[in-house]
Amino acid sequence: MDNNYNARLITIIVGLFIVNVINAQVPVREEPRHHPVLVNKYIRLLDVWIKPGDTTQFHIHATPSLFVILSNTNTVSQIKGEGWQSGVSNPGTTWYRSFKPDVLVHRVANIDTIPFHVNDIEILSSYHPEKKTAALPFPLLFENEKAFAYQLKRGDITNNTISQRGPIIVELISGDGIRLHQSNRKIATNLQAGKYLYIEPGTSFNFMVSGTGEVNLVLFELK
Repeated sequence: MDNNYNARLITIIVGLFIVNVINAQVPVREEPRHHPVLVNKYIRLLDVWIKPGDTTQFHIHATPSLFVILSNTNTVSQIKGEGWQSGVSNPGTTWYRSFKPDVLVHRVANIDTIPFHVNDIEILSSYHPEKKTAALPFPLLFENEKAFAYQLKRGDITNNTISQRGPIIVELISGDGIRLHQSNRKIATNLQAGKYLYIEPGTSFNFMVSGTGEVNLVLFELK
């Protein structure tokens, strides 16, 4: 074989390797823009940030998950083997998907000028699946076999103490002057828009609110 042939062969092999790397699919928890910021026996919370003009790798969703949008961003997504689909994210949009048996392999691109921010909460274990639990006295977005989702405005927030519940993820979409008081742990925390807080199972807590501005607060409670 001549040197030119060998050079061409090496170029082809390297090119195929690069294509395979680009098209590789990884579990969502290993996708570089999906940051595991909280992992315990119940949940894996992935804090997802996609910069303007950036695209995720193809990644696999295979675990029952709760989602909440935290930014108002134009994005496009592509299920592997299909075409691109456009959409606009709306802060506070929530949903649940079991991904069983419909495992999802896709990628997402940010075509806007601001970052795309979403939280993907993978449910690793139920809390008390055998126990019939009534919803909290908050406006209910949805309920399924895994979780409750609530959405509170300022007028829905009271100082009433909640206790003896399952794991809760608090997501402040917008607003300020909201304080979470965990009485049995003697902790008080000011909620920040775009940030999450985790409430341990069995914690006694209440919300305190000041000011008059609009509030959009989402709670996820595992069953």
